[in-house]
Amino acid sequence: MNQKQIFNKIRNRIAFSILFSLACATSAIAADKISIGYLSSTGQGKFFIAKDAGIFEKNGLDVTLVEFSNSGDGIAAVRAGKLDAGAFGSLAPLIHISQGADIRVIGGIMGGDQAVITRKENAGSVKKLSDLKGKKIATIRLGTADAIVRGGLKKEGVDWRKDVTIVELKNPPAVIEAVKNGSVFAGVTWGPHDLRAEEAGLSVVLRSKDINPGHICCRLIASLRKIEGRDDVYKRLVKSLIEAEELVQNDHKKSVEIIAKWIKLDTALVNKAFYSGHVTQDTDPNVKGVEFFWDFLKDAEFIKSDKKVSEYVRTDFYKAAIAELRKENPKSEFYAKAENIFKSRN
Repeated sequence: MNQKQIFNKIRNRIAFSILFSLACATSAIAADKISIGYLSSTGQGKFFIAKDAGIFEKNGLDVTLVEFSNSGDGIAAVRAGKLDAGAFGSLAPLIHISQGADIRVIGGIMGGDQAVITRKENAGSVKKLSDLKGKKIATIRLGTADAIVRGGLKKEGVDWRKDVTIVELKNPPAVIEAVKNGSVFAGVTWGPHDLRAEEAGLSVVLRSKDINPGHICCRLIASLRKIEGRDDVYKRLVKSLIEAEELVQNDHKKSVEIIAKWIKLDTALVNKAFYSGHVTQDTDPNVKGVEFFWDFLKDAEFIKSDKKVSEYVRTDFYKAAIAELRKENPKSEFYAKAENIFKSRN
């Protein structure tokens, strides 16, 4: 081997070493670790799908999912800085915002999917919320379903402070058990626990979409201190959830299999809950929907605030994410439709 060949061999090795080091460095930088809080619900299936289908990883995110049994505990973790993001109903974050929390809504996870349940022998007597006047109702602390029912009662002329007895319980299984053993007349829960209630011999008598059509539910939230300086991380998080939403629409089998593994339910039951038509999966933050629910909560006397809630909704992450996806998938009807829906709501 002559001197020139030796030189070229050394140069190539050095070049390869540099390129390998750069690739490793880029990979290390891209793999941002984030923790996300969630509730065990079919409606939050996009988190599980983005995790198991490799979507988070593809977008340079190393995600840890942390389960909570109710919105109250989850929102406390966000406020304490223990989570980078979370989705805990729509009631909890809006109440905390009204109280001065530095929370921001940065996207959507789901809408609808709340239900009122009773024992079968009582089901025929409940056609509307006002039929619950004088009854004892179990709800879940700071849950969207709780707000939907209290606001709906007020709308139907029933004072939820005086005309009914509301018992706040820790989680959906506790609500189901309270209805089943007769300690309360009715209970309020979310999917797939509505189906679990039916399996336990109870009846779903009202759906939240009938009480408050088109209402938002779990919003993707983060504290302002976590967001600052990390805009690209949160854009990639939202982008991952949009891609998961696309998979939800176009691959039912894979979506159901992933969700069933996470919430430990039979795939047939998950399919029934997730594709029932009772739940929506839009990822956009939906400013108009947040404003509508904010006004609903104020009217129901859940919150008292003069704040302009739209100032607490960040739409820039979704806007940047959907623009990237449209550029990467110019022929996709799904992303084109999603972008148009975003523009109409925000």
